[in-house]
Amino acid sequence: MKLINLLKQSNRLLYIHQTNLLILILYGVIAIGLMAPMASDNILSTTGDNPSHLGYMIQAKMGLDEGQFPLRIAPVENNSWRYPSFQFYSQIPYTLGGLFYKFFTPNNPYEAYRLVIWLSLLMGSFYIYRLSYWLINSQIASILSGISYLSSPYFLNNIHARGAFTEAVAQGILPIIIYYVIQSYNYPKIKYIFLCSIAWFALATTHIITFVYSTLFIGLFGLILIIKTGKINFKLLSLCRVIIGYGVSWLLSLYFLVPVIFESSSLSIRQQVQVISPFENRWYSPLANLLSPTSLPPFPSEMGVAPTYGLHPSIGWIFLSAVGVIIYYNYFARSLSLKSQSTYPYLITLLWIFLIAFLAIWSPIDFWKFLPRQLWVTQFSFRILTHIMWTGALLTGYGIILIFRKKLDRRHLILGLLIIIIASRSWLPSPRGNISVDDIVKDPRFKYTGALDYLNRNPIEALYGNAELPLLPPKWIPDYSTWDIFVNQWLVLPIKQNYPVWKAEEKPVLSLEGEVLDNLPENASLVVQLNGKIIDSISLSSSQFTWNISFYNINIPDKYFRLKFLVNGTNNNEQTIKIKINKFVFQSLSPQKTIIPVSETEKNCSQEGVNKVCQITITPEAQIIQLPVLYYPKMLKIWVNNQRVNYFPVYYRDYNLVGLQLEPGTYKIKVAFHGLSWANWISGLAWLGLISGIIVSITQDKKTIKSTSRERLKFDTIGTKPPKGG
Repeated sequence: MKLINLLKQSNRLLYIHQTNLLILILYGVIAIGLMAPMASDNILSTTGDNPSHLGYMIQAKMGLDEGQFPLRIAPVENNSWRYPSFQFYSQIPYTLGGLFYKFFTPNNPYEAYRLVIWLSLLMGSFYIYRLSYWLINSQIASILSGISYLSSPYFLNNIHARGAFTEAVAQGILPIIIYYVIQSYNYPKIKYIFLCSIAWFALATTHIITFVYSTLFIGLFGLILIIKTGKINFKLLSLCRVIIGYGVSWLLSLYFLVPVIFESSSLSIRQQVQVISPFENRWYSPLANLLSPTSLPPFPSEMGVAPTYGLHPSIGWIFLSAVGVIIYYNYFARSLSLKSQSTYPYLITLLWIFLIAFLAIWSPIDFWKFLPRQLWVTQFSFRILTHIMWTGALLTGYGIILIFRKKLDRRHLILGLLIIIIASRSWLPSPRGNISVDDIVKDPRFKYTGALDYLNRNPIEALYGNAELPLLPPKWIPDYSTWDIFVNQWLVLPIKQNYPVWKAEEKPVLSLEGEVLDNLPENASLVVQLNGKIIDSISLSSSQFTWNISFYNINIPDKYFRLKFLVNGTNNNEQTIKIKINKFVFQSLSPQKTIIPVSETEKNCSQEGVNKVCQITITPEAQIIQLPVLYYPKMLKIWVNNQRVNYFPVYYRDYNLVGLQLEPGTYKIKVAFHGLSWANWISGLAWLGLISGIIVSITQDKKTIKSTSRERLKFDTIGTKPPKGG
């Protein structure tokens, strides 16, 4: 009997939602077609960052296997030194992909990766449809709105050309937020507040740039809408529901957002944000390309392709046509009055947001210099095309209604679908690449800037014996040239480096071992300067060299001293000689300032779940241990022989690793990355409250339904009508 009732309920639900299911199937099929450049199960496109993001997704599965939840650490990135990329960059897409890989596609992580992207396309288009249908009450026009969002040029650019996995997922989440924000504003139902909060949380923990700019543009949307509706239709309580939903999302995601906000000033990516203005990167989106009806690179090249193959940011003529239609009918055509429609304020507000977003992308005036530097995090102005997408898609529905005046049938749907897809097809690039999925599985590191963006950049505050000195200047920016120095350990010439002065009783000796990787000219030499004065030099008479420079009896009156290395002589191409540094340390410091380096300690460490566990013996000669764990203040928990201890940074080249000062002896050390404890607690309590609220709400709804059913049964039995509202 229970099985029969369950089947009846399932059939009833399918009957009620059959239209939505058919629309989802339509969007799903279109999404598969738009993912054609990713059709191969074995070979990845090497344009953009798709291989790197797939590697991160594989590491996400590794993190889940360790017991991480939420995800914080990429297990094998940066020498397996517990790099918290998921804590600072993104969690939801990789968690979802990792779960798919773990439980549904264990033989091929690329299938899980594509499934996440497909779901993003599906959900983004479906919620655009739902919102459009609420605004214009036309199913055909609303379906076409969803298709226009699904196939918008920038969505396809992010998926294929850029390989911007997390941003593409964020573009699938954003329409859900907009839908529930508007529903929260218009209907006093607590479920909309719950769903709005969860959607905002998902966006915040998916792509911080989209979260920040969505907050700004949706806030601006609300402000313009309130101005357009005026005092008569404005209700403070309605606005409060929206604010509460957004505020709860902050509590839910506080464990993620607080480290991003409070710790970002000490991370590598902050240096990039501080110096690279989006205005300087406008060259990727000139006006002609933004308005182009086809996919074209921003400037000519020998091969006829953009620096990133297929990356041609554009608005798309579907959206441009919709905006043109709306401007014509609203301001020039007198035969049709839009002002009589109840959703007219939404139409005008969408138009304003579209135009503001367009100006922000293309503006010939550098307004960015007047904005807070934190907003430079977008890096490229074309990223604001995301807000062209949702406004343009909704305006497309309005435009179709204005042209056909609701006289729409299936023929218009088929013709509109074909026109939209044909207009967007040129943003599907021919796939290029030769990296196999097996290659990524063997080496799933993100590498490049993704491995550098979230390193702690605390300055050197003390000089340590046996610690490998940094090679890069203090204000280095994460890019490919920087990564080259991290990997190949080039001696950067002729950059100056500042170091803290040793104590008076110390007798430091700078020890260098290196090799010259160019053909040596005659009489080539390596020179070292201290505070601008030459103190020593060595002849580069062979490809390998060892050099010890004594700093004993050198008086330095300041707190810091500056080292600078120069090469006398060039290679056969008249370029500076490349020198690889294998050892670059100060020695002969006191035991209290001498470390057991990470090259030694990591031999005695292993990973046990989420904990790095080490068995270390401290000798009288070196009383500081350098652990194979990246340093982040207040975010690590460290136990020495089961007792919590404090820690400090000790440099290893351009990494900051965890240092501990211990007396001679043998210790068992356990290290775990926990994030900020107080933020974790607040988010945990917020989730507990939200889940409790959802359970209470569902329980009350069930009671209301049962009560209503009984009332109806009672009145049906005695042959009278139920009261109104029953």
